[in-house]
Amino acid sequence: MTFERALTQIDPYVWRIVADNPSPMTGPGTNTYLVGRERVVIIDPGPNLAGHLAEIVAALDTLRVTPEAIILTHPHPDHDGGIEALRQEIPVPLLKFGQGLDDHSLISLDCGALLVRHTPGHIHDHISLWWAEPGLLFAGDLVAGQGTIVVIPPDGDMADYLDSLRAMQALAPTRIFPGHGPASDTPHALLQTYIDHRLAREQQVLHWLAQGRTTAAAIAAAIYADQPPQVLPIATLQVEAHLIKLRREGRLAGSEGIES
Repeated sequence: MTFERALTQIDPYVWRIVADNPSPMTGPGTNTYLVGRERVVIIDPGPNLAGHLAEIVAALDTLRVTPEAIILTHPHPDHDGGIEALRQEIPVPLLKFGQGLDDHSLISLDCGALLVRHTPGHIHDHISLWWAEPGLLFAGDLVAGQGTIVVIPPDGDMADYLDSLRAMQALAPTRIFPGHGPASDTPHALLQTYIDHRLAREQQVLHWLAQGRTTAAAIAAAIYADQPPQVLPIATLQVEAHLIKLRREGRLAGSEGIES
């Protein structure tokens, strides 16, 4: 799939630049968004790649806009690695969950306002940004335009993740701008796909528990038997996240020997 990395206008007041850090975990690369009319916020500067950071600075000149703040959806290196280097070039405030932002904080733009929504699951201090008037959701790593999202304990929590997906679905967005991959014009269906995927995986975990598998690694090996061996470490962590959720919900009765 061809994916434009250069500065691209994807909505009347939204531009995207894609970092050159493709991988199985990051898809085509990390999306950096510039949002606003004449004064913009920069959402997720991305990794510490000199070329990508230079493109962000150049985009401000190209668009003839003034940066107001850098907003971080969550502290993973593919999203926040370039922050310090970028702030040396653009000395603006950094806003993130617990640092200037909390659930339902409002970020004023010169063309509207972004509402901060705390969406834990992928990581405990993950936020999404909701622009209600046009129905746009900047989702960070809540979802991806392609592929899946990992939930790795202890910072990741599967129950929280499902709750966050449902909460964002309840907003009824018209478009989703994810942290990786293309925008989605079918957000309800995309969010439902992620919910269904996790619930289906949970049923697989329960099935293999019933078959006598007693460790997350053994369950992962059964579920991902058709996948190359290198996916098993991450797959095992995903199974652990499901087991933690099931144990908390009291659904592992009779499975006291299960190791998560």
